[in-house]
This record gives sequence, C-alpha cells and structure tokens, in this order.
Amino acid sequence: MGNEMTSIVANAGLGTELVQDAYDLVVRAALHEIPCARSIVDSRPGNPAMKGASVTLEKINFYTRADVLAATQPLAEESDVDATRAPAPTPIVVTPDEYGFAGLRTRKLNARSFAAVDPIIAMQIAQHETETLDALVQTVLKTGTSVVQANNGVGNTVVATDSGDLTATNLLGAKDIRRAVAQLRANKAIPFFGKYYGLLAHPYTILDLREESGPGSWREPSVYGSDQSEIWAGEIGEFEGVRVLQNALVDVVLGGVATLIPVFQNYLFGKGAVVEWVLEEPHVMVAPQVDTFNRFHKIGWYGDLGWSIYENKALLRLESAASLNVGLGL
Repeated sequence: MGNEMTSIVANAGLGTELVQDAYDLVVRAALHEIPCARSIVDSRPGNPAMKGASVTLEKINFYTRADVLAATQPLAEESDVDATRAPAPTPIVVTPDEYGFAGLRTRKLNARSFAAVDPIIAMQIAQHETETLDALVQTVLKTGTSVVQANNGVGNTVVATDSGDLTATNLLGAKDIRRAVAQLRANKAIPFFGKYYGLLAHPYTILDLREESGPGSWREPSVYGSDQSEIWAGEIGEFEGVRVLQNALVDVVLGGVATLIPVFQNYLFGKGAVVEWVLEEPHVMVAPQVDTFNRFHKIGWYGDLGWSIYENKALLRLESAASLNVGLGL
C-alpha cells in the first residue's frame, strides 16, 4: 500500500476542510464618475409667496433696440413725447416633483455577512441619488432652444434642428468653441466663472478638441494662477474664454444622418441658465421598520424639487460626434 498524502487536493481529508478560499475584509467601490450637471444651476426663487404645485418667476424684459434708437432724436421744444407701454415680463414656471429610490436588506443577511452591509448599501443609494439628479438636470438642459453643432473646427457652426443633422465628421474644434463663446457674448450672457463661461463636455469630445492640429488649436490651458481652490471636479483649465470640464456622465444619444451615430450633448453655459425650486433637498434616509420582528431594513433617498430653463440665451447645447466611441453602452 502506498503513502497517503495529507494535502489540499480533492478528497484529501484534513486539507479539504482547513484550506478554504480567502476573502479580503476590506470591500472597495467600483469606478464611478462624480456628477456635476446640477452645479450649473445657480438661480432659485428668491421669495415664493406660498406653498404650491409650481412657482412662477417673472423675468423683467427691457425695451428693444428699436425703442432705444427712436429716442436718439432731440426732443421738440414745444411737444411732449408719446408714452410707450412697458415691456411685459416673461413668466418662468418651475414645477417640482417627488423623486426617490430605495433598497431593502434582511436581518438574516446582516447577521451572516463578513462585511458591514449597511454602509455599502448607503454608499450605493447615495451614488444612485447623485446620478439621478444629474440625469434630471441634463433632461432639462436639453429643452434649451439654443442648439449648435460642432463642425470639425472649420468655423461652420450651424443652427441645428435636431441630432439628425449630424454626421460622423462633426467633431469639436477650437473654432467651434470660439464661435459658441462669441454667440454667448452677443447674447449678453453673463460668464459663469468670473470672466469665463463654462463648458461641460464628454471626455471623447475633449479628446477631439485636444487632437486637432493647426494654428489656434488646443494648447496647454490656463489654470488660473496660484489659487486652485475653486476648481470643479473634472476641470482641465481655461480654453478660449471657457473653463473646460470633462465628465463621463454627459448624455449621449443616437442620431445623425443616414446611420445612427453617438451624438454628444455638450453644454456651454453662463449665469442664470437654469432655475431650480427645492421643496425638500434630496437626501438619504432610513425608513421605519414596520414588520413584526424588525427583519426588513429599508434605506433610500428622497427629494422634492424641479428645474426649468430660465435664460435660453445663457445656454448653448453644443452637439458633436466623436472619433472615439467605445464603452458608451448605447
């Protein structure tokens, strides 16, 4: 009879029971993006008169250029001027809605898990909250009426009716940025960051901008001197009058001429583009336990709020294709 080994191979006795797969007790998070679309929102109702299903903000308008030019003639000495009706304000309506999401874990799971379950679920719920709010804000941003298309930096930015006008060669270039900035300035839009507008764009769109060659194309951007305290997440500096932010959560839709291609919904913005009304700030919360033995634990997030475009002239949706389209999940 040959030797019987005490080892860890199958059916080897002692080793079969005492040698098991090991697990790291430190549970780490998967890769995820930091949402930032809600940061564009900088306008809120100043003094709502009451609670209600919606709130209406009145945006004061001014006399037209024609009214101004009509008043450049000297007054007649013996004649009075005719009165002109004051321009009517524009009502902006913001309608909040309830939003929320929840997860439910059992008492049995908590008693048997080698890692603390509640902090993991809370982190997952919090990430769900921020990404949902990001998607809700971008849904409102896409209702803006000012839409332009990138055209590979040849300076032929055109007014777009929808994403169906786009082709795969409509990549973002420096001239597109300059012309979009010029349009905001002509609209009298107030810069968002001091003297800079903001550009929220997908990393693939920024890649095309950086890879463009020729005079006036991408160069190392300014990083605002020594004071870096107000840099946003994903910000890579100032370029052509905008502070450039890249974020992988920027929305991508299928569109284009003839064949469906990914169309990136980038945004150039100034102050006052979007207004927000918050009845209850979104937050993570633990629900009361109402089952017989307190076995079911529910944690979720809840918020009551809404958004609306306040000033279309301060917001441009800059649609573009991209030369790199991997990993979009479309």
